[in-house]
Amino acid sequence: MSFARLLPLLLLVPALSFADADKNFKVAPNQFTTGSVVDPIANMAVEMKGPSLVSQKPVFPLKTNTLYWRHKKGPKEYQWVPGQLNYNNFKKLHAFSLEDAHLNSFEVAQMRFYASQNKKAFQDEDDLYFDKYFIYSPRVPKLLFIKNGKWQILNETALPGVVVFKSDVKGLESAFEEAPLKKLPKAIYPLKEGAYVFEFSAPGFLPLVDIGSVKSGEILVMQPKLMKIDSSKADKKVELSMDEASVKAAKNLEETEILYDKFIAELQKVVDILDTNAFAKGYPQVKPAVAVGLYEGDATYENYRSAYEGVRLRAKEAWRNSHMKGVSEINTAFKKKLDSLQALPLRGTMAPVSFEPVRERVVEGEGVDSASAPMKEVKFKFGQDGQRFDVMWKGTAKGMNADSLYSLFQNHAGEVKVFISLKQNKPVWIRKDGVITGRHHYRYTRIEFEYNGQNLVGLGDFILPEYIVDEPEVQEWLNQYDADDIALQQKTAAEAKAKAVAAQQKNDTVYAKDVDMPGFSKMSIPRIIRDNTYGAVALIDSGSFRYKGRVVKMSPFAIMTTEMSQQLFDQTMLREPDTTKHIKNRSVYKNPSKPVHNITWDDARATCKMLGGDLPTEAQWEFAGRADNNEGAIWVLDEDGDVGDYAIYRENSYKMGKKSPAYGPQPVASKKPNAWGIYDMSGNVAEWTRDKYFMFSFWVESSNPTGAMMGSTKVYKGGSWKDKESMQNLTESDDEDPRYWSDAIGFRCVFPKKLFEGR
Repeated sequence: MSFARLLPLLLLVPALSFADADKNFKVAPNQFTTGSVVDPIANMAVEMKGPSLVSQKPVFPLKTNTLYWRHKKGPKEYQWVPGQLNYNNFKKLHAFSLEDAHLNSFEVAQMRFYASQNKKAFQDEDDLYFDKYFIYSPRVPKLLFIKNGKWQILNETALPGVVVFKSDVKGLESAFEEAPLKKLPKAIYPLKEGAYVFEFSAPGFLPLVDIGSVKSGEILVMQPKLMKIDSSKADKKVELSMDEASVKAAKNLEETEILYDKFIAELQKVVDILDTNAFAKGYPQVKPAVAVGLYEGDATYENYRSAYEGVRLRAKEAWRNSHMKGVSEINTAFKKKLDSLQALPLRGTMAPVSFEPVRERVVEGEGVDSASAPMKEVKFKFGQDGQRFDVMWKGTAKGMNADSLYSLFQNHAGEVKVFISLKQNKPVWIRKDGVITGRHHYRYTRIEFEYNGQNLVGLGDFILPEYIVDEPEVQEWLNQYDADDIALQQKTAAEAKAKAVAAQQKNDTVYAKDVDMPGFSKMSIPRIIRDNTYGAVALIDSGSFRYKGRVVKMSPFAIMTTEMSQQLFDQTMLREPDTTKHIKNRSVYKNPSKPVHNITWDDARATCKMLGGDLPTEAQWEFAGRADNNEGAIWVLDEDGDVGDYAIYRENSYKMGKKSPAYGPQPVASKKPNAWGIYDMSGNVAEWTRDKYFMFSFWVESSNPTGAMMGSTKVYKGGSWKDKESMQNLTESDDEDPRYWSDAIGFRCVFPKKLFEGR
């Protein structure tokens, strides 16, 4: 950029924002004192137990159902006190939701907060309270803080509520929002206003689902009334034609299933004559919607009703079992037997019922007969409709094209053995009105063809009939991610977790990236698709993040995991049939694996358009780059983090000199990826975005920001091999004329996520 263009900015902006701009507005780890006595204050929200309170070292993640008090003892001295709620004083606090602000408890515990922007760095609030999901002030309804060199605001949200449990039942346990609470705490907090569903259980009692309504700043008392299992009134032992020994003696899965069906049929006759009036009278009734301030049809209430009915059926079954001696033991034996047999892999021979060619699709009007079109694959049918094995397979064989495979079966069908493998010998049980109508295999993984002693591995896909695919159990199994697609993310996460565990054992600082931070809802790691046309692409779900001082929502999209390589760029041009649209590769550092550079904004966008995509907006680019955290310099999240681990930049490239192979852009994905498996968001080449730049930014949209409405220059981000560390911060940006090109600027593309659905 020329000095003339920079002059207005230099006049308007007093200081540039660097990676360490927030330093004076943070609480350093060594500023927390350990072992010092903390003087109580008026209206203290932490319950005081014993004669004194002692400051402790902050440890993350924060514990559940614990409130943490941060007290400022001096300009650079803070005390940290965990404790239980003082309910009366808790009601007087001002609450600020971390989820709404897209912050987490680890980072806010080490930030200074202020009542106004007029305060100096050391004039932060003396007393604040923290938990996993909120920060609380006893004094002011608005807090300000510095992030990435800019003042940002926390606005007050509704004060959460508290649930307290009261029961004389020993060993009472609960599941709350699908999270088990083995040892039921005295209270659960913080809870946002609304209705909550709990499942209670205890030894010797029947399980129960209950619902309660939490109001802002108030205490909800839950007193579950569990029905005791009275097995002393059990009827005489039920007479059945099988026992535990006969279950264990079953030779295989099919034999066990036949025996199980017989067991259920005999048991049903006994159940039908068992009087359940005593159960109906003693088991708590479902609560009406109005009792918890809801209405019939409300989603939470319907979830409660559904859960209540399901658990009630389970409780009724347990009550029946307690009145039928011997049945429970046989049922347990069946469960163990079925689980062990269904966990085993299965491989066996199966002759196809039919086979037929699958030919290339013919375009009408081209004069080609569909029957003479090139053969693409061969489709085989195995088993009969409705049978245990009912599946098709479509594909070719390794080392053999479709014509050869089809010819082999046409001429030697009786001599070819087909081996089919399943991951587990576990069929889906299809029921109708509670009755099992069929069992069907679906966990197919591999097909092999054996002929004349030669084994040929099939290359293709298994196709299940719709009545099997429609079963929820099958859907769940089919929708699991391929391990190869996320191996990199899993490896990175495992290494980070190992670091966190080691650090905790040494009582060292645990870094935010190394632990599961529950201050806000974490996004799932994007699935990565590898494609010859688009390269590697990360499929990013909808979410929200802090962007230019406010929380914005983002819709789903897909983004290249690397910068556009020269190889992919050249392939894209070759695929474009209109040669007038071809764009010349002006890159001077030639290498198929290195990023394209010396490309204008117009040409970069045109390339993305050829692929059915576009350049990312600045918000999309930054959302993908920061990978669900609030740091622009992602390397600071690592223990002993170094920018050189993630970025090719001035120190490890430009300064090496022109004679060094490290000088200039390097092959894409040479450095560590971010937490979402996306490479080179910092360094290598800076990257064009779709947004316009204007020196006055009036507004940032709350959803999918698109940049300035006015302005002729275009924003680029990420820093390059020529730039120093401060420019590698993902919140930084620069701009240039769209006709400009440089050996330090390249690009990557984004696409509609739906483009990759079903991949």
